[in-house]
Amino acid sequence: MDEYLKIEKDDHILRVTLNRPERRNALSTPICEGLLALPAQIEADIDIRCVVITGAGEGFCSGADLKERKELDEEDRWQYVELVDRALLDIEKIPVPVIAAVNGHALGGGTELALGCDLRLAVAAADFGLTETGIGIIPTGSIVRLLRDGHDGLNALLTYTAAHFSARRMQEMGFLHHVVDTHDDLAEMANALASQIARNAPLALRAAKRVKRELAEKPTKEAMAAAETIRRTLDGTSDCLEGLAAFAEKRDPVFIGH
Repeated sequence: MDEYLKIEKDDHILRVTLNRPERRNALSTPICEGLLALPAQIEADIDIRCVVITGAGEGFCSGADLKERKELDEEDRWQYVELVDRALLDIEKIPVPVIAAVNGHALGGGTELALGCDLRLAVAAADFGLTETGIGIIPTGSIVRLLRDGHDGLNALLTYTAAHFSARRMQEMGFLHHVVDTHDDLAEMANALASQIARNAPLALRAAKRVKRELAEKPTKEAMAAAETIRRTLDGTSDCLEGLAAFAEKRDPVFIGH
């Protein structure tokens, strides 16, 4: 698994690299199993405050490994499809902010992997697309997520055309937050953004992520009440008191995660 999913922790940032450059980081069984293990690993380590996901080589993720799937019998094929679906869905269960640093092709499941992240950056040469209808299937997870997030028009364009779209076009349509020219620029921006996030209180970051994950589909009044309940768990924590003291004393806070 470690061979195909490279995980490095640097201070408060966990960097996850899909590492099958010869296959444009297609979602093999070992990669999916590694992605599925991430939420519990990060939940157990309060020192992690941000995650950056990227790909090795010139591609981000080319989606499901169609070569692997083609070699399976019907029962194993469905087990593989379910594994991929769970791995992509569980990206949203990571309890801290997640940045997708899209360094190249992000097609099919690659677009969905980026969609599951909180913030999406890309190099200008990257391309995106939900190509499934072009091979006779549908991108179920992406359809549901795009509809949930209010991207009905983007959902229709990506799903029905099965076309490839440039990073600049995806930014225009609201999918990407930033597009940069080079891979060095992408790494620099991802590092800067992750570092900015990682300066903040870990308990507050996790609470904010929980609100985003759990309350997005609830009616506003119900969501606000639930969000307030979550917020109150931060009152009186060491980090909360430190943040208030640092503000009053005009210094940078030092957060410890409790």
